[in-house]
Amino acid sequence: MQKFSIDDSPLTSEYGIHIGRWEQYAAASGLPFSAMWCQVPANSQSVLDNHPEVELAVVVGGDAVFTVNGEDTAAPAGSAILLTPGDRHVITAGDEPVRILSIYWLPGDAAPAGAEPEGAEPADAH
Repeated sequence: MQKFSIDDSPLTSEYGIHIGRWEQYAAASGLPFSAMWCQVPANSQSVLDNHPEVELAVVVGGDAVFTVNGEDTAAPAGSAILLTPGDRHVITAGDEPVRILSIYWLPGDAAPAGAEPEGAEPADAH
């Protein structure tokens, strides 16, 4: 068993927030996905981002608002947002910091057969 904790992870400033990539954990090297901790400081937001990966963002602390392709979605702790390749997104925190576990992969690389999001383009199309 291996435990991963945002509290024990060094975070760096990226995308206007604080990031802790799971490459820092030796035990994570064989996983079929990439992951990172994200912490959005109180009363701030990430920069606008988009990428070719599918991303599952699990809110593990605080209340976030995800603005995806111009639409706002409230995401309190315990909820998850699934982003498809190319989704333009910003994460906003209110009066308290937001903590997120971001799990991501290129479509077709690590996702089980048939799990590619509907309408997703192949990764080499970007």
